[in-house]
Amino acid sequence: MIGRICSVCYEMLHVISGWLAVLFQVIFGLWKLSKVPKPRVTFFGGARLKADDSNSKAAHKLAQLCVKNKISVVTGGGPGIMEAANCGVLESNHSNRQRTIGIAMKNLPGEEDVNVCTTGYNIVLRYFFARKWLLINYSEAFVVFPGGFGTMDELSEVLTLMKSKKLRILPIILYNSRYWKSFLEWVNLALKEEIISEDIVKLITVLDSVEDIFAILEKQCKFAKI
Repeated sequence: MIGRICSVCYEMLHVISGWLAVLFQVIFGLWKLSKVPKPRVTFFGGARLKADDSNSKAAHKLAQLCVKNKISVVTGGGPGIMEAANCGVLESNHSNRQRTIGIAMKNLPGEEDVNVCTTGYNIVLRYFFARKWLLINYSEAFVVFPGGFGTMDELSEVLTLMKSKKLRILPIILYNSRYWKSFLEWVNLALKEEIISEDIVKLITVLDSVEDIFAILEKQCKFAKI
């Protein structure tokens, strides 16, 4: 009996310590994120894309347009699309360094180190929940570039939170219609089979022009609370 009680107490302490660790990381992350001026836009996308990839170049260009118009850029802090966006801000004007931040994971395969353009301006976390919370809950819009399972996970979570009214309706823009063609076909099939509802489909915008994406971001951020 005593052994059983001790076992339950140990499990409870383990769970509570985990909750406290996550809470601490969220609070710490919020403190650092608060230093990044509003309004903010989150860029999602693959870590494996090279700097000379057309998608990376688009992320770099869009980030430059954002920062030139006083819109801050938030990323996952890793390589690929994330690095392209962070570097777009940094290379636009070094005085804009505070306009971008990378929210990275510690010891994440493929993203072991934060990218060079977030040096001194990053948050390194141990818990996915804390990372996604910060990436999702404090931005005015989301731009999703081609990526893998991690990118799909982030996109799915944003859509689910908006659908369930846990997150206010904000622009979700997918870049590169060719890449997202199969995903959109699946969405339309799921809609036809009545597995998903039409209101979630209406949340998604697909564009191939950086300028068209920026026009949406500019309009959204114009009315954001500063």
